[in-house]
Amino acid sequence: MSLLLIAQKIWRYKLVTIPIVALVLLGVFYVIVIKSPVYEAGSTYILVNPPAPPTDSAIARDPSLAHIGADNPYTRYSDQSVVVQLLAGRLSSDEARRALAARGADPGYEIAPSAEFGYSAPIVQITGTGSSPAAAVHTARVVGSAVRSELDRMQAVHNVSPKYRIDTQQVVAPRDATLKASGKLRALVAVLVLGAALLFLAVTVADAFAAIRQARRREPVDDDFGFPIAVGAPVEPLVPVGGGDEPPRRALRRR
Repeated sequence: MSLLLIAQKIWRYKLVTIPIVALVLLGVFYVIVIKSPVYEAGSTYILVNPPAPPTDSAIARDPSLAHIGADNPYTRYSDQSVVVQLLAGRLSSDEARRALAARGADPGYEIAPSAEFGYSAPIVQITGTGSSPAAAVHTARVVGSAVRSELDRMQAVHNVSPKYRIDTQQVVAPRDATLKASGKLRALVAVLVLGAALLFLAVTVADAFAAIRQARRREPVDDDFGFPIAVGAPVEPLVPVGGGDEPPRRALRRR
């Protein structure tokens, strides 16, 4: 189907297609002009293991060492990226997003294991979002503070002494925010694709109704003797047959 034929179809059913085109243009205007931009600011934290707990020989010499809270269940993992995944899962929940949004963070933030040094590295990557660079930086800081607090709370539940808790160290601080162009681009593509689908559906339905109406106009009808007469064909005049008392009938053609 050529562009000229598409334009002809759109214009032919303009009562249906023009409102759809207007809605698409309105959506494009909203995405480009009115929709707030999205900025991103990154921050990175690394998990730092605590000192080794007292050995069995040290506890045998000093039994009080067995009650200092050195038993940390999160240090038993051979891969500390498991702790990173636990943090990411807890802080990515809807409840956590609502709580951080109440503290001024944008709920669209992202937190995940960092892939820069491999997913097995105990590094947390935070991406703060916001409608302005300052808002994105603020989100990254709020989420970073939540990471430290949540990690500390997870270990405090198990009565781990602060000395033997896993700590966090900030590697990259959120300073500069960049514009996320893909956010508006995805919204613009979605509006155009939806508009094209609606336009195609409207033209298809209008074509189907037009074909049905045209077929009904061409449907044959029967004459007085049961012979089909095409719509628009000339009809033979009525002529009297027999006596004057008989009603007039159409003359029959010899075939």
